[in-house]
Amino acid sequence: MFAQIRRLLKHSAVYGIGHVLTRVVSFLLLPYLTHAFTPDQYGAITLLYTFIAIALVFYIYGFDVTFLRFYIMEEDDDRRKAIFSTIFWTSLVTSGLVTLIIILSAGWLEGIIFANPEALGSKARYLILISAAILFVETLGLYPYLYLRSVEKSLPFIGLKTFGAAIHITLTILLISVFERGIEGVFEANLVASTLQLAALLPAIVRNLRVRYVFVQMKEYLKFGLPAMPSQVFVMVIELANRKILEIIMGLTVVGIFSAGYKLGLFMSVVVMGFRFAWHPFFLGIANQPEAKETFARIFTYFMLVTGTIFLVLVYTIEPIMTLPLPFIGVMIDPGYWGGLKVFPVILLAHICNGAYANFIVGVYLKKKTIFMPVVTGIAALVNVAGNFIFIPIYGMMAAAWVTLVSYFVLAALLYVFIRPHYRVDYEWKRIGILIVAGAIAYALSFIPIFASHWYLKPVLIVVFFVLLWLFGFFLPEEIAGVRRRLFPNKEP
Repeated sequence: MFAQIRRLLKHSAVYGIGHVLTRVVSFLLLPYLTHAFTPDQYGAITLLYTFIAIALVFYIYGFDVTFLRFYIMEEDDDRRKAIFSTIFWTSLVTSGLVTLIIILSAGWLEGIIFANPEALGSKARYLILISAAILFVETLGLYPYLYLRSVEKSLPFIGLKTFGAAIHITLTILLISVFERGIEGVFEANLVASTLQLAALLPAIVRNLRVRYVFVQMKEYLKFGLPAMPSQVFVMVIELANRKILEIIMGLTVVGIFSAGYKLGLFMSVVVMGFRFAWHPFFLGIANQPEAKETFARIFTYFMLVTGTIFLVLVYTIEPIMTLPLPFIGVMIDPGYWGGLKVFPVILLAHICNGAYANFIVGVYLKKKTIFMPVVTGIAALVNVAGNFIFIPIYGMMAAAWVTLVSYFVLAALLYVFIRPHYRVDYEWKRIGILIVAGAIAYALSFIPIFASHWYLKPVLIVVFFVLLWLFGFFLPEEIAGVRRRLFPNKEP
């Protein structure tokens, strides 16, 4: 079991780094963009990226999960190429059609994406056209990346992500600071970076693409993938609807401030996404092994331990880091956005719940129960939208953060309840409970005056957290013995 877990950890770390390099674009550009744009301008950028994220679901319509499910579980190389070719050719045609629809509907979409498109003038339509091009290119680039994940080629994956991130950051700064392209420069840089990544992925495409189309299999692909499409839309609603509702109720400036604080949550998002990238090929690969369910349960415990520890480290250190003075731009985050820092701990917890949902999804893939997904995600999305409209007028942006956390908790809990009768995994709930109690105590201690007024003392509470875990009996004897062997490899037992 531990050998398999180490393998998952290795690929999670590599894919996590790859995701870091993708998301580092958002993080490294955050200080720059918060100084380059006012909160209302940054709010407009956020809303357009919200549109891109939701539209991408309609470009992919579940073929990402379909590709992973069928490609990984197929052992014959020729059939694997047939799967790649059939899905790629289909996506090429359908993404072209959706792009054409967006181009023809650009005028109408202006009023949907922005409550006040007149404030952007002619930029609004141009930004939508650029977004359509980004969506088309990124859809075609998705499948060679999925191929690299499926065959666990993590180093090429991370290399290409590094290349794309470097191009994206460099071009964004050049287009805004040198060529004064404004908001348009953010999306033009994205388009160029995505196009160059697609060009770099051409060898992987050529290696797998054939002039071949398996119509018979397409029915099965659609049957498996299409139920994932509404669920992916609902997940995007959970993740992104709060921005639009905040704009409607409180205006673009609040959207910009909230989005800056929310984006800092990518620290945890990176961990969760790195895990998810490695997790799908991993659990599909060991599903038929005798100890698979026991391994899945143990991995969930370790996932919660790692993310819980990271949560404490981040909430203890985020404020001094974000207010850190930097050369050229001053503090890390412009003071106009500091109000968004208060949503940060809540968003971190929301990402942990999203990670729990990823753990519970095993049975959906193995038992082909994607039909459950629209129900589960739909209920969570309904909770999100209703909660935002009810509580944002009363509690402002903090309501948006808490509703996001509740929505992800509902998402994970419902998936667990729905899939358990079909694929039962006996998770280590007693240990999870101990972990939550110890974490809550360690977090609460940070509000004691001596820690609250001296942030550099807060890391001591990480030690307190692990001592509490030990006192409460969280660690198993074999885990303690394993740590001792690594710390004292030459010591006799």
